[in-house]
Amino acid sequence: MFDAVVLAGGALKEPLSECGDEKNKAFIEVEGKSLLAYILEALEQSSAVERIIVVGPPEELENYKQSGFNITVVPETASMLENLEAAFREGSEDKLYLVATADIPLVRAGDIDTLVKMCEPHDQDLYYPVVEREKCLEKYPEVERTYVRLKDGYMTGGNICLMRSGWFLKNLQSLELFVSYRKKPLKLLRILPPSLILKYFCKRLSVKDLERYLAKLFNLNARALLCSVAEIAVDVDKKSDLALVKKHLAEKKD
Repeated sequence: MFDAVVLAGGALKEPLSECGDEKNKAFIEVEGKSLLAYILEALEQSSAVERIIVVGPPEELENYKQSGFNITVVPETASMLENLEAAFREGSEDKLYLVATADIPLVRAGDIDTLVKMCEPHDQDLYYPVVEREKCLEKYPEVERTYVRLKDGYMTGGNICLMRSGWFLKNLQSLELFVSYRKKPLKLLRILPPSLILKYFCKRLSVKDLERYLAKLFNLNARALLCSVAEIAVDVDKKSDLALVKKHLAEKKD
């Protein structure tokens, strides 16, 4: 079983700030529950999760503990990477953690179990899922995502991964640039070597190519997971995302 880290820090950005009184999107309510509550319930029900660490505003998160969630609260600091660092320092062990964002309310326990099963034998430093555009649109036709065209097809990244804390802490500074470009694929391409850029424009760049490059760059044992669980790719960044999850959560409730 794994410890999970949920990143629930940060202030709302436009245009989501127009959608309610909350200052943090993790606490936006849909069908009577916050976005954060949905992923916490999924993690608590997952057979793969032992402990849940949540990084965010401590006062609000203490309310979740009082309401019955068995979580360890870590106060948020500044950036996403610094919040993740704080969570890993809390665990203080070099081991794999299940890392998730707080804005993926469509994910269920079975999705988490499926993803963890795909990562066996759990001997890498990073397992990062990518989802084909067709899989996303097949289940959620209205979803608006950023896709990268690769040899394998059009891909988007998931919002859950397995990550080894020791590797992350050693490479924290090097990761800042990649994380800042995570939703800007054209900028990300500019920092790749010319051979990979050429492959991209010739429609020959593959998931495996990126996997090998990042492994070499960060001294990393990594595996990209071609995953069919569309729910891990449906996060809430825009008004259209919020409308989508409201629609599907209402349907599931009925």
